[in-house]
Amino acid sequence: MKAVKKSIVCILMSVSVMLFGAWTPNSEEDQRYADALILSKYASETIVYTDKVFGEKNTTNSDAPKYKPISGLTNSCGAVAGSIIVGFYDKYYSNLIENWDSYFPNGKYRGQDAVYVPALMNELYKLMRTNIDDVGVSQSDFLSGLQKYISGRGYAITYRSVATTSTLDYGTCKETIDSNNLIVIFSRPGDVYTIGINAGYDDVTAINISDYHIMVAYGYQEINYYNANGLFRTDIYLNVMTGRPGVTNALYKISPHNLQAAYAVTLK
Repeated sequence: MKAVKKSIVCILMSVSVMLFGAWTPNSEEDQRYADALILSKYASETIVYTDKVFGEKNTTNSDAPKYKPISGLTNSCGAVAGSIIVGFYDKYYSNLIENWDSYFPNGKYRGQDAVYVPALMNELYKLMRTNIDDVGVSQSDFLSGLQKYISGRGYAITYRSVATTSTLDYGTCKETIDSNNLIVIFSRPGDVYTIGINAGYDDVTAINISDYHIMVAYGYQEINYYNANGLFRTDIYLNVMTGRPGVTNALYKISPHNLQAAYAVTLK
């Protein structure tokens, strides 16, 4: 009898695969993004140079909102990243955040307040169906929830894929940022970086994000290092807001990277 049952199960599984295809739990649509991550500094590399020259660089948006999770919302990385995007564009599209400006008259972004940003996060948290099907949010629920919020304020939002799990379209990333737009990054477990600048050397510290996480890229920079023999190293980064306490602003390496997906975000 056990052998018969086992045969039936195998037949049903085979038919399911033929009809629907094999299920991939870590596909872009199935993967969940939540707060179950740890940011920990685990390594520091010292780069000694005689000259350091910045190549192509755009960090004009380096004062993008530095929002972080609020109490009462679990697995909220989607709502936090969405709030950073809304807060950024509130400077250019009026009333994205009702009755409050995310920026000062001089254009600098305000810090996270105790009323309006929490209200924004709570609304996005619900629109993104956080914790409904499983912990956190899926990629599709994040994009759909943010779209519902933006369209509810009278604007249209578009997404353009700029990455796969193996390739990041750096040229399109630069065009997006140069056009004063943002990139939402759906990251696999991996590293972001900070750079300590000293006389004649840089300390590059890797900070490990140990789970799937959503971040927002707002700038880019290329750093060329020279010694007596000439150019010996070029590092290329995206500037990202992590949405996490402690290291809100960091660098994400163009290569190697560990992306699940990334989209250029445009409003009109």
